[in-house]
Amino acid sequence: MSEGSTNSDARGASSDDPQLPRASGTVARLQALAHANDATTYLEIGVSKGSTFLHANFFELRHGVDPWFQFDIDAYQSESVRCFAMTSDEFFTRHVDSHQMYDIVFLDGRHTFEQTFRDFCCSQRHAHGQTIWLIDDVHPNDIFAAYPDMRTAYRFRESHGLPGNQWMGDVFKVVFAIHDFFPNLSYRTIRGRGNPQTVVVRRPRDEFKPIFNDLEKITRMTYYEFVEYRSHLNFASEEEVMSWARA
Repeated sequence: MSEGSTNSDARGASSDDPQLPRASGTVARLQALAHANDATTYLEIGVSKGSTFLHANFFELRHGVDPWFQFDIDAYQSESVRCFAMTSDEFFTRHVDSHQMYDIVFLDGRHTFEQTFRDFCCSQRHAHGQTIWLIDDVHPNDIFAAYPDMRTAYRFRESHGLPGNQWMGDVFKVVFAIHDFFPNLSYRTIRGRGNPQTVVVRRPRDEFKPIFNDLEKITRMTYYEFVEYRSHLNFASEEEVMSWARA
């Protein structure tokens, strides 16, 4: 795999580029995961300001998808870096090469169960046996952060006099859907320093028993049910998850 560089090249901008946003904490996790499976190809759904995507220049090929990029994508486009200004549905159905495989897929798009789960399912066509998924926003920190609609979450938080703008939506349901309906996949959720994120690998689970066994029940999960069952996110430290991913 290609190592990250501070120099400007075809894979990204230099670290002193004035347009470059501050790197997110996810970048280091992605680099560790890239070492785990010798990753060279990367797909990111939900790029926004590019705080992750633009710093992930340790991949030889990067594809980013977002309907509303918040930076000048033309300044970064190249043969190895492509930004698709469209919805993920449009990308998967009309624009991605059917033969394109990704070593690592980062899902950080619309914060709803339905969309994130669909993105996860669509990405299966472009995954191989060693592909690793990293899913963001899987652990809402309170009931308001778990609302699937951002404006509703902010309004309720403000009406209760709570500070901050935390919002993860109901992406947590994706983990339960994977648990119940993808027994050929294994996952761990990083918990400790930084934002909790779930790592998924194509590794069958020896002991498999559905929790809900009903996709509709998962869709209707409340925040309180999440709290009751959140141990099934399989929490582990960052070091433990990276070691597990390499195994």
